[in-house]
Amino acid sequence: MRLQSASLLLALGATPVTAQTALRVQPLTVEVTSPAQASAVSVQNRGARPMNLQVRVFDWTQVNGQDQIAPTTEVVASPPAMTIPPGASYTVRIARTAGPVSMGERSYRLWIDELPPPARQMPSGGGEVDVRLRYDLPAFFRDGDPQPALAWRAYRSGGQLVIEATNSGRSHARIDNLRLEGAQAPISFGSGLNGYVLPGATRRWVAPAGAVLPTADSNVTLVAGVGGREIRQATTIATR
Repeated sequence: MRLQSASLLLALGATPVTAQTALRVQPLTVEVTSPAQASAVSVQNRGARPMNLQVRVFDWTQVNGQDQIAPTTEVVASPPAMTIPPGASYTVRIARTAGPVSMGERSYRLWIDELPPPARQMPSGGGEVDVRLRYDLPAFFRDGDPQPALAWRAYRSGGQLVIEATNSGRSHARIDNLRLEGAQAPISFGSGLNGYVLPGATRRWVAPAGAVLPTADSNVTLVAGVGGREIRQATTIATR
């Protein structure tokens, strides 16, 4: 299943409380290092009405530069559903039932969905359960302190400019504030979180519409935050 965004979905690294919801979730990233097999997420209802939640865990991979998720039994959330009274907090336990990771890192996504009251959950005629809002959190289970190892490319393809990062390391890399400098004008691929590159995977970003694109063979500087540290890498725009 390819991961899709929704209008009320809180992306990875999103602000924990918004105007649309009284739900507060902490932490926004689950990280577990062997020999530990479990962690906890706190969910708090800061509103005036009871809140119905469901919690699901998915296996997370990246194929052809795209995030893919699939149901998993390797990691479970307990409890998987709850009703939180106003002002109350619950603790959700996230546990890897497959045992500690013995080498490298395994990646998962944790979905915390806010549901409407039971009488309104199923539309007439059946169909999908309505979701008011979704927190989408990354969850990483690792052995020791594995590190990412990124190789970057920038190329023109079909009239587009693409930035590509391949991770040959044993841990994910978090990418923030990705941009190119030194062309006609700086090109931003989005402020804040741009996404993750999982171990053994490749991730691609396409320059936004309207950007002034450098020609092939142009010399530019790729700038990005990787795990909270800024990297600057000189590169030449290739063709593909």
